[in-house]
Amino acid sequence: MLRNCKEEDFYQIKIVGQGRMSPKNIIGFSWAVLFVSLLSTIVCFAGLIPDDLDISTSAVLFILFNSLLFSIQFIFTLFFTFKKVVYKFQRFQSIFLSFLGIKFSFDFYQGFFGVCEAFNSPSYIRNTGLFLMGGGVILLIISTMRAFKRVSQGELRQGGKGLYDFHNSKGYVSMPIIFGVTMFSGALARFFSDMSTDISALAALFFAVLLQYSLALALPEFFLLMYCKFRFESFNVKMPKR
Repeated sequence: MLRNCKEEDFYQIKIVGQGRMSPKNIIGFSWAVLFVSLLSTIVCFAGLIPDDLDISTSAVLFILFNSLLFSIQFIFTLFFTFKKVVYKFQRFQSIFLSFLGIKFSFDFYQGFFGVCEAFNSPSYIRNTGLFLMGGGVILLIISTMRAFKRVSQGELRQGGKGLYDFHNSKGYVSMPIIFGVTMFSGALARFFSDMSTDISALAALFFAVLLQYSLALALPEFFLLMYCKFRFESFNVKMPKR
């Protein structure tokens, strides 16, 4: 879909790549995301570490997998902190940015599943979280395909309507909101009908869904910037002279 597009079709992405998503500005964003990821990891682990808690095998594997991802995130965040490295390897920095955005969209779910494990939440709450997380993945796919289509339609050229144009995309915006509200309301109604568990899991789920669905709308911009970095040399920003 993007193969036949020319460089001018990505004009607005180029402006973004030279501004708020420039190599230098991504450094601050990466460290901010690392800090939030660390907090969510601490919240998750705090509920799973006590010796008297009989955690499941899946929870142990979850902890190990999350630790691996966080280690990778920390190493590359540190690597791309140095100015010369950032500008020299900015194509790879754009790959890391996309990875960072995807990982960050799931970060709050680790707190949700950690709370579920700590409070032994009923299966319907966990299942609701899984369904909503799957819905967020589907939204990301739809959002990405829509972004590619808008590029091919010339909406990201100079003077175009841009990547989002939510005013004329009410159905696209309302669809995930309706799905999320319906699923979450169902879990909330069942919770108040039996009051058999702590509400902390539902509170954690609310923020996890809010973060994931918001980033699902923003991540296509990350993907397009990464694509342009590799395809068009002019998208790679030169390091400013001292």
